[in-house]
Amino acid sequence: MYLKYVQIVNFKNLKNARFEFAKGANTIIGENDSGKSNALTAIRILLDDNYYYNTKRLKETDFSYALGDWKGHWIIISAFFDEISNEDKYNEFCAELTPEQENIDFLKSYIRCADKEFGTVSLFIRPCRAKRAELAEAAQNGTFEAVRSQIKLSDYEFYYTSRSQADFTDENVYKSIVGDICAGQYVNPEDDDQSVLGSKIDIMNVWQHISTVFIDALRDVESELRKPKNPIRQIIDTIEGNIEETDIDDIKRKISELNQKISHIPQVSDIGSQVNQKLLEMIGAIYSPEIKLESRLKEDFATLARYLTISPSNQKDIDLLGLGHLNILYIAMKLVEFEVNRNRELLNIMIIEEPEAHIHTHIQKTLFNNLQVTHTYTQVVMSTHSTHLSEVSDIKKVNVMKKVDEQTSLVMKPTNGLDQFGADILEYKGISFSKILSRYLDAKRSVLLFSKGVILVEGDGEEILIPALVKKVLGVSLDEMGIGLINIGSVGFENVACIFDESRLQRKCSIVTDLDVVVDGAKKSSQVAMDRGASRRKKLSQLFDANPYVSAFYAPHTLEVDFASEDNNKRFVCAIIKRAYKDAATKEKHVLAVKSGTEAERYDSVMTVAKNIKKGWYATLLAEKIDDAATIPMYILDAIAFASKDILPEKLLWKMASYSFNTYNLDEDYDDLKTAFKEARSSKEIKETIEMFCDEFPDDMVSLFIAKAGGLNV
Repeated sequence: MYLKYVQIVNFKNLKNARFEFAKGANTIIGENDSGKSNALTAIRILLDDNYYYNTKRLKETDFSYALGDWKGHWIIISAFFDEISNEDKYNEFCAELTPEQENIDFLKSYIRCADKEFGTVSLFIRPCRAKRAELAEAAQNGTFEAVRSQIKLSDYEFYYTSRSQADFTDENVYKSIVGDICAGQYVNPEDDDQSVLGSKIDIMNVWQHISTVFIDALRDVESELRKPKNPIRQIIDTIEGNIEETDIDDIKRKISELNQKISHIPQVSDIGSQVNQKLLEMIGAIYSPEIKLESRLKEDFATLARYLTISPSNQKDIDLLGLGHLNILYIAMKLVEFEVNRNRELLNIMIIEEPEAHIHTHIQKTLFNNLQVTHTYTQVVMSTHSTHLSEVSDIKKVNVMKKVDEQTSLVMKPTNGLDQFGADILEYKGISFSKILSRYLDAKRSVLLFSKGVILVEGDGEEILIPALVKKVLGVSLDEMGIGLINIGSVGFENVACIFDESRLQRKCSIVTDLDVVVDGAKKSSQVAMDRGASRRKKLSQLFDANPYVSAFYAPHTLEVDFASEDNNKRFVCAIIKRAYKDAATKEKHVLAVKSGTEAERYDSVMTVAKNIKKGWYATLLAEKIDDAATIPMYILDAIAFASKDILPEKLLWKMASYSFNTYNLDEDYDDLKTAFKEARSSKEIKETIEMFCDEFPDDMVSLFIAKAGGLNV
C-alpha cells in the first residue's frame, strides 16, 4: 500500500486542496509562500505520531485565511491509501481502513488500481458535539450568529475516522456535513452521515502501522543523533533479538570485568575511604553508613546501545562533518531504520522539507534519483524550490502549488488527464504521452514548473532576441515578469502546450510561430512554407481555441523579416549588415533594400543576410545592437502580454513606466509629469502617474504593453 491522495480543507492557505502522490519519491513545487510547508504540516498532523498537535495547540491562524470568521468551520485532512494487497489485508489495521462497500461516485474522480483495495484515514477538527448541537438549534430559532460568536478554540475536538468516501474539497459535500454557515445553517450532530464521515478510529493504531518521519530544512542533525531516541538506538532496539546469545553473554562478562577493574583502581577506591572518614568525623560511627565508590556500567545491551555513535572514518568526531553530509547521513539512517522495521510497519513515509537547504547541487540530483528506488518500503514526499531537483523529478510525481491571492493557493497536477489527451486528441496510441513528455522536458522542466507564465517559441532566433527586446525596450527582464521562455526547437507546440489547461497547470501559455506568408515578387518566400504555416494555424486553433490558458501568436512572415519591417528597427539591421559584409557593393545593396526598398526587396535581403550569418548568430548580433528605441513586433508584444496576464505586480509596471519615461528628452511642458514620477509614493499616486504616462504617450511600447496586458488591473 502507499499514500495516493491527501485532501486538505480549510487549513491555513489551503482552502480546498488535493495532492496526488505515487510510489517512490514525490515533489511539491511552488513559489515562496505558496503553502508547501503548510501541506507537509497537514500530512504530519494526520500521520506523524511525533507531531504533537491537539486542541491546546490549535490556533485561529490554522483555519483558512479565506474564511474570514473561522468559528464553526471545520479543518479536514484526509488520506487515501491505494493498492492494499491481499498480504496487507491479513493485518487487522488494514481491515479497519477498507470500506465494506465502494462508493462508485466517489471513486470516479480518483485514478487508482482497480483490482486492489483502498483505504482512508481522516481527521475532522470541528466543534464538539454539544457545541454543534447548540449551533444547529440556534440556526432554527434565529440566534445562530450570537451562539457562533461565543465559540472558542477550546470548544473544538479532534475526531479521527477511517473508511470515509467523500471528496471533502467539494463545497457541496462540505456543506452537507457542516452546514451553510454563511446562510446561518448548521448540521445537527444527530444527522451525521457515517458513510461520508467514516467510522471512528483510534489514531494510535494508525501510527503504529504507518511510520512517518520529518526532516526539515534546518534540522540540527548533530544534536538529533545524540538524542536517546536517535535512529541508531531505534535500529538496535529492533535487531537486538537477532544478536547471538553468546555474543551478549561475552559482552556482559567483559562489562563485569571492566566494572571490577575500575572499582579496584587505588585512586578510585581511596575516594570512597576518604568519604567514609569524613562521615565518621561529622556524625560518628553509629550513624555513619559504610560506602564505597565502584563502577556500575549496565550490562544489558539496550543500555549499552546508547553509547553507540556514528563517526566518519577520516574524522575524530561527527561534529566535524558539514551540514550537507549530516543531512544525508540522517536520511540514510532513517532509510535503514525503515528497512529493518518493514516487517512490523505497512508503510513508511519520509517527509523532507527543502532538501536543497544544506545539500550541494550535484548531490541533490543523485540523492533524488536514488530515493526513487526506495519505493519498495518507503515513500518520500519532499517540498522544493530547487530547479535542480525539478529537473530530475518525474513529472507524474510532481504537485505544483500556485498562489491565487494572499489568502489561498491552488494545487495543480501537470499530468492530470494528459495520457488521455495524448491518446484521444494527439493520437499517440499504445504509449504513455506523459512519459514521452517527461523525457522531452528534462532540461526545460524547471522553467515549465516554476514560471508564472510561459512563452513557447520554435527556434534560436526567438529564444535569443525576445528576452533582449523585453529588457531593452520595456526595462525589465522576462525573469522579473515571472515568464519562462522555452525553445521547442520545432513546431510541435501542442506536445508542451497541452500541459496548460483547467485540469492541469492553470497558467498562461503563449505560442509564438511563423505564418510564412508569401510576399509577391520575393524570391526567398515559399508557397510550401506558407501552406505549412496555414496548416499549423488551423491545427493549433482546433486544439486550443477553447482553452483559456493557451493562445497562439503569429509572425506574418518570420521573426527576421517582421522585425526589419518596423521603421525603428531598420538601423539595427543595417548595422549588422555593415558588420557582416566586407564587399562595399553587397553592403550597399542590402542596406538600401532594408531602408528604402520594396517589401519584396527587403524580404529577400533580410532572409539572405540571416541565412548567410546563420539565424542564431544573427539574433545574437541584433540582441547586442538594439537599444530602448527598438520596436517590439506587435505579435510578440501580444504574446508577452498574454503570458503575463494576472501576474504583474504594480511595482513592476511602475518600473517599466519609469524606465520608458526616462528615455525621453522632454522640455518644460512635461514638468508636471516629471514631478509626479519623482514624488509618487503611495499606491494611488503610482497608479495615477502610470495612467498619466500612458495617456501622454499612447504609442510608447510600455503603454501599449500595459493596455494589452489588462491595464492597471493586471
